[in-house]
Amino acid sequence: MKFQKHFIKIQKIDQTYLVSVRANLFMKKLAFFINIVLVFSGCGDTSVTSSLPQGSIPTTTSEVLQESEAKLPEPLPLTVVRVGEAEQPMVLISKPKGDGFLLGERKGQIKNSGVNDDGSLSVGETLLDLSDAVSTAGEGGLLGMAFSKDGSQLFVNYTAKPMTTRVSSFTFVDGLSGGDVESEKMIIEIPQPYPNHNGGHLLVDNNGNLLIGLGDGGAGNDPLGHGQNTSTFHGSILRINPNTPKDTPYIVPSDNPFSRDTLGFLSEIFLYGLRNPWRFDFDPFNGDLWIADVGQDRLEEINLLPSDSYTDGANFGWASMEGTLKRLGYKPDVKYHEPIHEYEHGDGRCSIIGGVVVRNGNLEGLEGSFIYSDLCDGKIRALVFNGEQWTDHDLEAFVELPISFTRASDGRIYVLSATGEIFRLEGKDE
Repeated sequence: MKFQKHFIKIQKIDQTYLVSVRANLFMKKLAFFINIVLVFSGCGDTSVTSSLPQGSIPTTTSEVLQESEAKLPEPLPLTVVRVGEAEQPMVLISKPKGDGFLLGERKGQIKNSGVNDDGSLSVGETLLDLSDAVSTAGEGGLLGMAFSKDGSQLFVNYTAKPMTTRVSSFTFVDGLSGGDVESEKMIIEIPQPYPNHNGGHLLVDNNGNLLIGLGDGGAGNDPLGHGQNTSTFHGSILRINPNTPKDTPYIVPSDNPFSRDTLGFLSEIFLYGLRNPWRFDFDPFNGDLWIADVGQDRLEEINLLPSDSYTDGANFGWASMEGTLKRLGYKPDVKYHEPIHEYEHGDGRCSIIGGVVVRNGNLEGLEGSFIYSDLCDGKIRALVFNGEQWTDHDLEAFVELPISFTRASDGRIYVLSATGEIFRLEGKDE
């Protein structure tokens, strides 16, 4: 598998990826890359019991969603423009007034960022430094950020010591003072049993509720059974209302699916049955929720939850299902919400990286499509609705080791890379 000037070979052995790298990367980038591959490739159990040579993933008896046989339109190519660089960038979000960005680095520093006259991104001063509180062990670090609806609070999802998911809010003053570390209000803490599958993404909906993505807690094959266990937060997306007084961390929205003391369900759970949701996005046009969920051994998946299904308490199947693959524990009488798209490991792909919906007309021909990639092959793809069904397109664009997407307030789409680089997607004619 060749990444431009770099050669990276990934061989999967049971749940472990052995990574051999021959490249001209600096050592700090090399170390970060090795960790990132382990983080996002769906690896877990570190025991080695058998080997599967690259490209020899066994076939399964499940029905895998096939590519449509309908004639698809020609691929809609994009241009990838390098616009900046940072130290282990993990998340980029627009400021409330649309005048620039906040850039979150894995080690815990949140920096000011702006767009220069030539279209490049500047990375400026540190507005909020959480590095003393953040653990980068395993898949830890600063993993997600989102602003409150009124822009006065900055929500941050980070791994605290020892190995605990912590979501906090900070008073945010746009300007020189930035965020205030002393203003931290801890909203929720969730111990992590293993150092992987932390999830970490945050989104705020139109009602000001905060969505929190959580993986199944780690190792491999969900050994603690979290995916289908609705008495734990793991393996789910939570929805809470954090707009509360200082002494009240949050309240549960009354329209949450399980808010009325449903037996066996934590009321904070919005949906469940996820392995490791690595980024999700609201379609700003219709409110539909798109979720990219990292698979175990066979399938990577993209899920679509229409806005009129928010109260369903959707179960996305893990670990009874991996995509549409039935696994041990599958129950035919349970209603599983199947993915809208999935793909098998192979052809250099190993771990899905989501993903944003294209809006505001910045990429011609892709309005309403879901843009995503894969950590290992780096190709930028889109699910495009052709009037009858969603179809997958290779957009003929490449980013080495993509780890996150963002849609800016002006609709432009940026991609963060584990190499430290930041890119913007543009049409061929721009």
